[in-house]
Amino acid sequence: MIVALLAVFVSFVYYTYSQPQTEQIEFDGVTLTVELATTPAAQQQGLSDRDSMPLDHGMLFIFGQQAEWGFWMHEMMFPLDIIWFNSSRRVVFIEQNLAPCTPASCPVYVPSTNAMYVLEVNAGFVASHGVKLGDTFSFV
Repeated sequence: MIVALLAVFVSFVYYTYSQPQTEQIEFDGVTLTVELATTPAAQQQGLSDRDSMPLDHGMLFIFGQQAEWGFWMHEMMFPLDIIWFNSSRRVVFIEQNLAPCTPASCPVYVPSTNAMYVLEVNAGFVASHGVKLGDTFSFV
């Protein structure tokens, strides 16, 4: 009985901590389900090695301090828009329709100002929703 209970507990802990943490944010009148990248390992992995992402999803990188956080499209399989936000969750920089890297070219996209949050969404999101500098997001 104790072994069975221990197995259930271990399974619960593994499932709970192995699943990505998600939140919902409202951004530009749209509710997005975002996977949170809060650890260095999750931030390094990002969306790499995934075939796609649902249109109403994204990945929100949350850093412990504001800095000029650079991003690249290494091992990506689909294009993205990337939006940088300051500590007030206000858009400070945008890059659109970034293609996956090729062996010959893998640029790093660095904002021109400090940011604390970075949102990766499917390419076309910025254009289709009219995202602009100064827009903000909130947690739902």
